[in-house]
Amino acid sequence: MDLSLIKTRDEAFDLLDGYAEERKADLSQRHTRRPLVKSYLLETAPHEHVETDVNVIFGKAGCSLKPLDEALFRIFDENKGEYVGLLEKLINRHPVIYTTNNSDVMDPWIKKLVASSPALDHLWLSGRAFEELLEIVFRRTPEHRYIKLAFQHENFYESNMESTPNLMEYQEEEEEDALSIVNSFTNELDDDYVPERRKTTFTLTDRLSVIKKLMPEMRNYYTPVHSITLLRFPSLTRSGGHDFYYNGKVTNRSNSFTDHRQHLEFVLKIYKRAIEATEQMAWQHTEKTTIATASQVQPLIGAPVLIKFSEPLSQSVFDNFITNTFHRNPNRFRLWGNPIQLGPRKVHVYGIDRHLWQQIFLEITERQIVAILPRGTCGNTVHRLVTNVQQFLDPGVQVWVGDKEYSDLIKVEPDIRSIYDDHKT
Repeated sequence: MDLSLIKTRDEAFDLLDGYAEERKADLSQRHTRRPLVKSYLLETAPHEHVETDVNVIFGKAGCSLKPLDEALFRIFDENKGEYVGLLEKLINRHPVIYTTNNSDVMDPWIKKLVASSPALDHLWLSGRAFEELLEIVFRRTPEHRYIKLAFQHENFYESNMESTPNLMEYQEEEEEDALSIVNSFTNELDDDYVPERRKTTFTLTDRLSVIKKLMPEMRNYYTPVHSITLLRFPSLTRSGGHDFYYNGKVTNRSNSFTDHRQHLEFVLKIYKRAIEATEQMAWQHTEKTTIATASQVQPLIGAPVLIKFSEPLSQSVFDNFITNTFHRNPNRFRLWGNPIQLGPRKVHVYGIDRHLWQQIFLEITERQIVAILPRGTCGNTVHRLVTNVQQFLDPGVQVWVGDKEYSDLIKVEPDIRSIYDDHKT
């Protein structure tokens, strides 16, 4: 797809629509010679101390934005000397990148872009958020349609980190699809090394009526089922759908880019509502919390976020989690801090969230994580924390922001549901 010839929004979207139609035909014939249309959902937020102009952000990352109108740009990578995709300001705070490049190229490119600026973050869809999206699909989609789910949980921290250093380095440096993140280790490890830890990675594709019956029982008997990392929304046009990943990547497997873009807008509006609800709860319900450190009693002003584990962490899991999160950079939690050890399984961390460089205080024990968020903290911090805890520590966590359950904050309001109904019609 040659973006250098595109001059208008209509030309850009017509090109993507035509490309999607061709690729859907290839998929129907089991041809996969060319990559699918992919979108990457990002998050930013106005902040007085952080640059949020996309032109400046991309410029610092070695890219220039060529405007087609006030909200749509071609992305030119100065280092590569080529166009890599389109950037659209689809809704406030959430720029979207469209591309037809291979995932092997774009996944690390997007990760590097996010790491280059504190103003950017991935859009984080936790297992709890996916559960809410799944309920919408249950309510609004004919039961004969097929959907796809992926579940992923691997407690890396059950292993001895000193004996498996390459494992964590590999995970921190590469951003893998939910479907391949675990299997990709096979060639990275020696034949005589088999890590013993909890590991779940599987996909489920079936009619909506079948999955609707299966899910309640599966959740009751196997907690990793709460860690959904991929959901395919059935297309509103014909066959196929839209694969939403936990880190904001979306693959279009339908024959329509227009349909794809409508799904992006729908999910972004839900996410934006959840972000704003989280921030409103955190900023308007701040309280003074007194905690004891190793040498003093320290008052903190902020909203408490409580992440309660489904079962206590063992000593080795606790130690490995602290070491990997706060003594190795970069880390997938995108946090920085110096842990203060107050007991065998209790630490305080006066830290920094690398997104927007906001302060964050954490108290971590074998039973829970308490995060104190000062006013101005981006709500995305909470969603990133919950998403990664579910995938890599405990899929069955319960979460509260202030006195409100996390699941209530991400519920879809009636006006958002009506938007989805409009898309269907």
